Amino acid sequence: MIGKKTFLVAGIAIALIIAAMAPFIASSNPDGLESAFFGIFGAKELEGSTLDEEMAGAAEEEVTAITGNEFSFNSPFPDYSIGGLAKSGETAAVIIGTLLVLGIALGLSRIVTRKE
Repeated sequence: MIGKKTFLVAGIAIALIIAAMAPFIASSNPDGLESAFFGIFGAKELEGSTLDEEMAGAAEEEVTAITGNEFSFNSPFPDYSIGGLAKSGETAAVIIGTLLVLGIALGLSRIVTRKE
């Protein structure tokens, strides 16, 4: 049988390998909610990757006017990247994020399983 420590190290190694490969195999086209939003407001075809930037801006302004929500958030790694580093910046951002999530999970698991 495999030991707990070996299993944990192997899991972390696999997570980091996937994180390092992700920027090279991920699609550069918007997907999910962003794609659906632009499709609904006519800034993008539902199938395809061409985005009409002018219509996209108008759609965002229209939704802001309707909802009154002007909330914006500055991300430490916008678009899963570190500015000016191209693919290596994307890889670094994803690896840093993976390590942060693993660290938080490890910390929480230690707190929850702490014996008093």
